[in-house]
Amino acid sequence: MSAGEPFAYAIAFSGDEFVMVRHRGRAWEMPGGRLEPGETHEQAAVREFSEETGMALEPVGVLEVEGGKVIVGLVHSRCCCGKPSGEIAEVRMFSELPRELSFPLVEYQGMLVQARKMVESFKLAKNIVGLPRH
Repeated sequence: MSAGEPFAYAIAFSGDEFVMVRHRGRAWEMPGGRLEPGETHEQAAVREFSEETGMALEPVGVLEVEGGKVIVGLVHSRCCCGKPSGEIAEVRMFSELPRELSFPLVEYQGMLVQARKMVESFKLAKNIVGLPRH
């Protein structure tokens, strides 16, 4: 993403795993993209997540990053929204970050740790012992 353009991406969990996408010609990354005119960061993340994965995102929190926001959420359904867009080569669930990443590992590590804590806090607040896998 070029500097100055607002963006949002999602870190979405199903159980202990999180969703990543592999764009055609790139490596693994979190689903996301640029905001469209009049769109909030949360709306952009939900839209991009649906377009890129074919799944629905249930937002539970927000993390701030330079130039954008990370929407932390739960995978609401694994197959309610159709097929991923043509720009996506693969969608996969991971329990650990893969080796081949589109952006530096350090960017993902910190966000993933914070996102996991946010989801755990959400589950505690909602008195959810464990989240079922969809």
